[in-house]
Amino acid sequence: MSKGTLLYNNWLLGGVATLILLAIVAIASLHGGMAVEMGGLEMTLAPHENGGLQLSFVRAA
Repeated sequence: MSKGTLLYNNWLLGGVATLILLAIVAIASLHGGMAVEMGGLEMTLAPHENGGLQLSFVRAA
């Protein structure tokens, strides 16, 4: 195991990304929808008519 900062730990970065995604899903389900834009890609979470959430990715202009 090599020494280094926690920012280079792949498990930590993956865990943080997963926690952020779960927080976005929780907020979207509580508030009826949410859109997040990062790096020219827009992720939209909205309630589906049959229940659950609908996830869509769109390239932002």
